[in-house]
Amino acid sequence: MLNLIPNLLMQSSSDATLATGQATTPKTFWMPEGASTISREVDWVFNFINYINYFFFVLVVGIMLYFVWKYRQKGREVYARGPSHNTMLELGWTIAPTIIVVVIFFMGFRGFVDMKTPPSNSYQIDVTASKWNWSFKYPNGATSNDLYVPAGKPVKLVMRSEDVLHSFYIRDFRVKQDVVPGRYSSLWFQADEPTGSDKFHWLFCTEFCGKGHSDMNRHVYVLPEKDFDDWVVEQGRWLDKIPAEELYFKAGPQLYARCASCHTLDGKPSTGPSWGNYDGSGNIWQRTDSKTSTHKVDGKSITDLVGDGKAVPNAQSYIRNSILNPGEHLVDGFGNVMPTFRGQLTDKGIDALIGFMQHLDEFDAKGQWTKKPAGTAAAAPAAK
Repeated sequence: MLNLIPNLLMQSSSDATLATGQATTPKTFWMPEGASTISREVDWVFNFINYINYFFFVLVVGIMLYFVWKYRQKGREVYARGPSHNTMLELGWTIAPTIIVVVIFFMGFRGFVDMKTPPSNSYQIDVTASKWNWSFKYPNGATSNDLYVPAGKPVKLVMRSEDVLHSFYIRDFRVKQDVVPGRYSSLWFQADEPTGSDKFHWLFCTEFCGKGHSDMNRHVYVLPEKDFDDWVVEQGRWLDKIPAEELYFKAGPQLYARCASCHTLDGKPSTGPSWGNYDGSGNIWQRTDSKTSTHKVDGKSITDLVGDGKAVPNAQSYIRNSILNPGEHLVDGFGNVMPTFRGQLTDKGIDALIGFMQHLDEFDAKGQWTKKPAGTAAAAPAAK
């Protein structure tokens, strides 16, 4: 019987990938619709184990109820003697579960190996997890807060954490992997069915990582290969196409989306200090640029740190340094929890954020530009 197990597993694996454009597995009571080539195999093993559970639940409860009825006490006379040993019964409840467990082991192990061995032609995307954000970096340097992948092509994710333990999970793809600080982890999948522009798959962090844990939900878009190639090229240069004078209102809100989980605009402190006026010193630009600011950094007034002849010559340099080396100077009342954005933001991106801070009065609490001159509209970059 054990000789048949590898053949059965190979058969289930050979059917794992369906034709392009078809859902891999249908939605069930327990599972959402599967959308990757591994979904069928994962769901088959899940259902196999589930039906074993159903069978033994009915069997054990049925026998129990039968025994309760058959051996109920009748009158006051109690018959306490019974068989103390049955060789066939004991062999049966030992051998049968052992065979079942061995079959489940082979099925699970083969699936585990398949899911941990990406094809050699996989498209690699680097993933950085931080409190509380996912950042996806593509081979051409393009970055996005949502995950975009090509349809019909294996995708390998190489993941790391900037701070604490996170866990990457796309339920429709049946893939999940812990992202551990100080090491790299990886997973791969292949989604054959494009989602279109108005649909997506959910991506979750499934390891509680702090107050903003629920803010790490993201969208996964599966694009036809040509559309994906165009998107990657466009996303890699969208910032460069914006004129310098329009950076703050076109690129600023888009880049602020990466900061919004820790920095508010309405004056309410979060994990990090608000960019709005929260301590009476004005918004982030006013309290950094003013020579009379009472804002406290490293236990002293910021005017002792920023200015001519000081450690930091001007407000722009202070903000840039805070983005690239966030632990060097800490605002009073806040810990060293911000990850560095070195390698994730270009100089032009930092300029866009500085301009955004300089014009905060033109934006609402959600970062939407409200001061739009006639004939002007904020850009809508490709990344979401």
